[in-house]
Amino acid sequence: MEYLALYRKYRPKELDEVVGQSEIKKILASSVKNGTITHAYLFSGPRGTGKTTMAKILAKMVNCESPVDGNACNQCGSCLNILNSSDVIEIDAASNNGVDEIRDLREKANLVPTNAKYKVYIIDEVHMLTTQAFNALLKTLEEPPKHVIFILATTEYYKIPLTITSRCQKFQFNKITNDDIVKRLREIANLENIVIDDDALYEIAKISDGGMRDSINFLDQLRSFNNETISINDVYDVCGNVSLSEMTQLFIDLKNNNAEKVTAFFENMNSKGKNYNKFFEDVICFLKDVILFLNHVSDKYIKSDIGYIQQMVGLYSISDIFYIVDKINSLMDKLKTVSRQSVVVIANFLLIMNELNNNVIYSLNNDDKKTDESNDNFEMAFNFTNEADSHDSKLTVNNLHVDDKKTDYETNSFNLNKDIIINNAFAVANKEIKNNLQNKFSSVDNYLTDKKFSNVAGSLLDVKLQVAGDGYIIFSGNYDSIIDKIYNDYKLCNEFINMLFDGEYNYVVVSNDVWEKLRNEYISNLKNGIKYELKEMNNLIITDDTLNKKDATIVDKLFDLVGEDVVEFK
Repeated sequence: MEYLALYRKYRPKELDEVVGQSEIKKILASSVKNGTITHAYLFSGPRGTGKTTMAKILAKMVNCESPVDGNACNQCGSCLNILNSSDVIEIDAASNNGVDEIRDLREKANLVPTNAKYKVYIIDEVHMLTTQAFNALLKTLEEPPKHVIFILATTEYYKIPLTITSRCQKFQFNKITNDDIVKRLREIANLENIVIDDDALYEIAKISDGGMRDSINFLDQLRSFNNETISINDVYDVCGNVSLSEMTQLFIDLKNNNAEKVTAFFENMNSKGKNYNKFFEDVICFLKDVILFLNHVSDKYIKSDIGYIQQMVGLYSISDIFYIVDKINSLMDKLKTVSRQSVVVIANFLLIMNELNNNVIYSLNNDDKKTDESNDNFEMAFNFTNEADSHDSKLTVNNLHVDDKKTDYETNSFNLNKDIIINNAFAVANKEIKNNLQNKFSSVDNYLTDKKFSNVAGSLLDVKLQVAGDGYIIFSGNYDSIIDKIYNDYKLCNEFINMLFDGEYNYVVVSNDVWEKLRNEYISNLKNGIKYELKEMNNLIITDDTLNKKDATIVDKLFDLVGEDVVEFK
């Protein structure tokens, strides 16, 4: 005997067997019971949610000789034969979408039913009809024969002309909940003697995205894959998905700056032929759940395992998650136009890793930005060469707070207090002070011809004052070259700002991308009740000007400043 697919074998034959759509079932049963059947119905909704199945059941209900509370009795001659009779006509509009087919339908619709009370036309994927075909159908919908009922089904409601939809009773089919899908799958598994773990059932439901037909089909496929006990790993192997455990570990490795493990993860995906777009869709859904969890949204809206989400919470802030989602969306767009997807994915994730861990804003089009340069600057900023002794002899300042987050613009000097200034600016942020300074800042262009400050004034024209408070300011700018210039002239720029604002201010300038990240994190912290507290500024700032000094007294100055116990010669 020919094998019958499970989704066909267990297709609902009566209203109560349909999973979900309780409101629609209630309305249809009531209409049949009360004799208020209309001439045209429009069923719309995602695939696999029961539209065509419900249409066939309705065709049986309206023709049943002995309905019970509106439901078909499934015993009379009409119920037993209606779906195989010439009085129920199912048309696939995807392949019969022309005007000639609809004209033929109109002519046959005038013929009375052979055995039933009503002739029922079920037009599946009705949105595929041509404009001319819709126009031909419109006349019949306006003045239908009394013995004809049209049931139109579609997954793309918005493509149907309003002239058609306005003449139909409209029913929106919703995605079936995971719990309802699991319940039905468990029933089928028991009937078919399929042994399957609950975790696997829930994963099938999740993958099926609310589609009952897809979930039953997948169960059927898994039975062929493993005829013993089906586990969640079998589900991942068959569908090509990456498990939540593996996904979470990827983000742990990303945060731990483990380039080798991140690379190995994607190389493994590539070798197994897994779909990157599907993977990133799953990642975004998972990260959405992380964001909901961080915002204390009810667990009923969170689909991912809480245990894995909690592992992410300890590593990432909300702004980090938003940043990763944004980067992944951009990456998915790139993958549409490249042939070597694995190379692009690995390269982009390593960039994301560097940006998250080093606060570096990289650009794929900016090939001259090299990590070596940042490392050289770092050494230059915190190690002194004592030329009087040897080029190999270095003075290292230990036990000092060092901000080792490297940025594109910190080329001539490192501001050890950058993070502290940002923190303190948020801690003392004051709208009134900001508005006052903003008014003063608008006069920057008055200094474009000033002999001393013309250059820094020109640079500051291209930045925006974002946060201001008592003694602290955050600026942001669009162009790295401008930010470079401001930091190259940091002392002169600081003098100009203090003169312009008539006070003593510490400031930082960040790129607009970094500013968005800082702002989102600030807002998130406020929502979560996290307060910013003033931190003490570091007193020791070592610049390249200091480095070039050969004056041996620098050692004595360091001893006086930080103490002999934190100065080490190498």
